[in-house]
Parts: sequence; structure tokens; C-alpha cells
Amino acid sequence: MSNLKVAVIGVGNMGKHHARNYTQIKNVTLVSVCDIQESVANELATQYNCKAYTCLNKMIENENLDAVSITAPTRYHYEIAKVVIKNNINLLIEKPISDNIEKSNELIKLAKKNNLTLMIGHIERFNPAVTKLKEIIDEGKLGKITSLISKRVGAFPAQIKDANVIIDLAVHDIDIFSYLLNKNPNQIYGNAGRALNSNREDYAEIFLTYGDQNAFIQVNWITPIRIRNLAITGTKGYAELNYMTQELTVYESNYSSDFDTFGDYIIKFGNPTKKNISLEKKEPLANELNHFINCIQTKSTPLITGENGKKALEIALKVMEKMQISIKK
Repeated sequence: MSNLKVAVIGVGNMGKHHARNYTQIKNVTLVSVCDIQESVANELATQYNCKAYTCLNKMIENENLDAVSITAPTRYHYEIAKVVIKNNINLLIEKPISDNIEKSNELIKLAKKNNLTLMIGHIERFNPAVTKLKEIIDEGKLGKITSLISKRVGAFPAQIKDANVIIDLAVHDIDIFSYLLNKNPNQIYGNAGRALNSNREDYAEIFLTYGDQNAFIQVNWITPIRIRNLAITGTKGYAELNYMTQELTVYESNYSSDFDTFGDYIIKFGNPTKKNISLEKKEPLANELNHFINCIQTKSTPLITGENGKKALEIALKVMEKMQISIKK
């Protein structure tokens, strides 16, 4: 199999991890990194023995690239991706795909026209605990899902300069809910505000309905400890997932139904069967980038297509519209 030449565009906190992981993938060579901060690009290039650039066009002109990761701030995704696609380079764009639907549609259309792999970096789909939970749900072991509740909270991240808590955090859970339920919400409700940051929303509570299935998302940058949890209730059981520790616990319901002496219908619950699901813990980003490279090599469809990324953004923007929030430019 031929060696793929890759680059990372935007080497802040997330970009550094992309660069590190690319150096560990078989048949892949990290040939360059690009960032407007020359010192940052040079430092990473020295660490991984690749070239550093501050100009995207110059990097594309000099390097014969097969693929790139775009990990720059959201407001730059569209312009960078458009240049990359027009130069026939496969691309992974860190979530969200862009800052509006019109731009997203254009990128999807251009990538398809050029027969390129376009993947959106919704990393939680590659968490081993989520992969297993999806399998359990699809096999019907939890019965019909009635509710999903996620909590994604913590302190304010200094590296986030152009997104509010909905675009940066809630979009993860919006995508995961659609992935687990195999459908998108039909109703959206919510509330958001600015508690500690006067420049952008730093907390939100979002309620989504999927027909007769309900989902609740709590996100904020004001909680002093970092929590990333998901709880799911179904007619046959209950599951708890910890994104950070990759722990998954399933409680299988034990109940019977009957009529009491008065003729009233009752349900009797016994102790549930608790199962701590055994998982091989892996770095979700490593799984994601390996999948991206494999899709390029085999010309297969990514788990998160441009359309998937656009849909998650669309729902997040509808949440903001409901709350009368404008995306920060």
C-alpha cells in the first residue's frame, strides 16, 4: 500500500494531537504543519521532523499532499477547506464543519465533485465506549430508548476564541444522539446564558425530542470539575457511559407485570442485573484518524460524512436561533 503524505493545518491544542497521531499510523508520513504562529509551527515541526509553514498556499505548492487535517478555529474552516479541495487533497475538518449551512453545502458539493474524502471530526463516535453502546442499542438489549441525558461541563478552555458552548460542546452530544437513535430531532427547546464570560454563552441546557423519545443536554464552562457523562433509559434497561474513563455500565431490567386484587395493572421490579462492560481502552482520536486514512486508501464512506457534520451544525444553529443567539464572527 502506498505511503500517504499528510499535513495538519492549525496546530493549537487539537492540532498537536493530530500531528502526534499521524506519526504513529502505518503507511502515513506527516510531511508538514501549518500555522499563522511561526514559533508554534516551528516547534512542532522540530518535534516530529517535518516542515513548518505559515502560508497555506505555499505549503500546498511545495508539498505533494494526499490528505490534511484542518484544526484551525471554526471561522477559518471554510476558506481553508475550499483551498484544500480545489487542490484535490482529501480532508478531515474538526467539528463543526463550518460556521454556517451555506458554506457547509458548498464544501460538500466541491469535495464530491472532486471525488475526495471529506470527513468531519466528531471524535466521540470513535470512543470505544460509544462504539459498544451503539452495538448494545442496535441489538435491542436496552429495548426501546425513551430518554438520553448527557452532561458535558468543565472550566472555560482558554484556547476557544470563536465559539460558544453550544457550538463547541453541545454539538458533540447532538451528533451522538442522532448516531445512537439513527434519526434527527423534530423539536428543539433550550436556554443559555453568560455567567462568567461576557463575550459568549458559557452555559446551556437543551431539550430535544425525537418523536416519543426525549434527550437532554447540559453543557457549560463554569463547573470547576470536568464531567463527560451519558445516561440512557430503555424499556429493557439502563446504561451509563463515562466518555473520559471509557467506562460503560449496563443495568438489565428485571420486572414482571400483573393485576392486583383490585384489578389495577401493576409492574413489579426486582433487582437489576448489573454488567460492567469490558472494553479495550483506546485514544478516540487515534481511532478517528486511522478510520480517515483507511477511507482514503479504500475509497470508502467515512463514519462522519460532510452531510453528518452539516446536520449536527444545523441542529446546533437551530438551538441558537431558538435562544436568539448569534454565532460569534
